[in-house]
Amino acid sequence: MKVESNDKYSSGNEKESSMNKGQKSSFKLTKEVYEKDFIPVYNLEECRPKTFIEFEVVLSFHIPMYTSRTVTLQSEQEYFSFRFDMVTTNESYKYLIGEELQILNVHKTKMLMMVAVELEYETILQDTERYYNDYFDLLLGNLNQIVLNYMIVKKDDDCHYLTKEMLPAVILVRSTNLETWENQKGLFMIHTHLPVEKELLSAKEVQEVMKMQLVVSWNLNPFLRGEQFVYTARRYFKQGFYLEAVNAIQTSVEVLIRTLFEELLRSEGKLDKEIEEQLEDTAFMAIIKKILSSYLGGSWDVTKDKTAVGKWYKNTYVLRNKATHSGRIPTFQEVDEAIYDALEFRKFIVERIKANYKKYPKLKEYII
Repeated sequence: MKVESNDKYSSGNEKESSMNKGQKSSFKLTKEVYEKDFIPVYNLEECRPKTFIEFEVVLSFHIPMYTSRTVTLQSEQEYFSFRFDMVTTNESYKYLIGEELQILNVHKTKMLMMVAVELEYETILQDTERYYNDYFDLLLGNLNQIVLNYMIVKKDDDCHYLTKEMLPAVILVRSTNLETWENQKGLFMIHTHLPVEKELLSAKEVQEVMKMQLVVSWNLNPFLRGEQFVYTARRYFKQGFYLEAVNAIQTSVEVLIRTLFEELLRSEGKLDKEIEEQLEDTAFMAIIKKILSSYLGGSWDVTKDKTAVGKWYKNTYVLRNKATHSGRIPTFQEVDEAIYDALEFRKFIVERIKANYKKYPKLKEYII
């Protein structure tokens, strides 16, 4: 992929610095701007665009580019351009020291993600949902490469990979016909995770929370240790941290399995030292494949991909290993399936425990 910097699009560092301070940067695609700032970096013999699409987003972090700095990437059928701006958010910290107000500004990168494509303007307008989603995904993939490049070069650990859920749920989009210069502007929803206002806790609910405090503080229910990772996984998923979500949900399963094995050994009268040694000497998958069926019955064969254990193994366990070992970020669909199948496997485990209440009465107290 060819990379170009639209240097003519910027007017010099001094002016850009001034624009950063005042945050007066604005962009409007006109025929003059297009011919002056974009045509020079396009290879029109390979790809001659007919439609220009812009998406306006605000990132959750700041890449300190000069305002209006634009980078263009060329593929076979389109050109991807990224225009960097800056916003100072309402999250800025203010401290009143004596009579002087100290302000620590919090900056985030505002960006125009733009794509110039060979498709006819009318073709795109006939199915905007499809084309907007397709081109937004392509732009986001290329932006992630730019972010990674920046992180590596500047060693900036405040930045991270981006997914749709990390961006505002609704963004501005504009399509322009590069032949007639007519355009259409509108809103584009990229995900459905909108903020929700929570109801205040009732007196009864507050009592339940404080009652649980005693259980957690005194470790009266060892199975609660893994519950936090379920909520962590769901939160990561909603926030768009796909890799972290898969790791967290798999951790919840591993904590549940090892806690269950520990309690089963304890029910046999084994001492803490014996239990500790056996836990250290027994691999996680060995517990599932060879041990739990003798205690709880049921099918624990991970090769049967139609069962709860088989689906968890294929869609959660294997995915977690592949993602962790290769560094590949899972897709939205993969994470959605991984969390669902892990929760179904957890339900299966609980059902097996309930089916053996008489055999292991102590477990009954923990589950209920």
